Amino acid sequence: MAFLIFKKEVQNGKTYYHNEHKHYKLAGYGLLYRLWVKRGKPTNQGWSVSAGEILNEYDKTFTGDSHALLIDFDPNSKERIGIIEIIGIHLFTHGADSVSRWSPMMLELLDLYYEDDFEKELTPEEKEKLILKIEVSQVRNPNVEFLYLQGDERSWNWGRNGSTNAAFIGGEARKYFRTFF
Repeated sequence: MAFLIFKKEVQNGKTYYHNEHKHYKLAGYGLLYRLWVKRGKPTNQGWSVSAGEILNEYDKTFTGDSHALLIDFDPNSKERIGIIEIIGIHLFTHGADSVSRWSPMMLELLDLYYEDDFEKELTPEEKEKLILKIEVSQVRNPNVEFLYLQGDERSWNWGRNGSTNAAFIGGEARKYFRTFF
């Protein structure tokens, strides 16, 4: 997945997202870790962040009204383009000490752009041109994705690539996430 920031623009009554070639980092010592620290490092409880909060942590001049957090869910594909927007993230951070953390998380997403009906394989340049400016549809399907972060306090990493990285959610975490359905 590629994590991208696009600028929101309104032209002639239509909303467009414009690619400014900015990338963000949620995992590791990234935006979610920094927001967790700002919240007082909540442990064994749920906590949430909006896209606007994440954007503002990335750049103090960014808001949810000015920019969008996007994910290209298959950035290396030559046959399709799939772009989704993060609206909010809900996490439940487990761990009694700073040595080991486990944070299942639910990403609230909206579909933005999907195309897989190309006559030939796309070059990186063709794909870049197609997603330089995306018109935002009035009707967008909501989705959720569950992932997890793990590691010590300063290295929250994604589940291992190539392995099952589903987030098992039970107990208090399950009660917390249930509130969003």
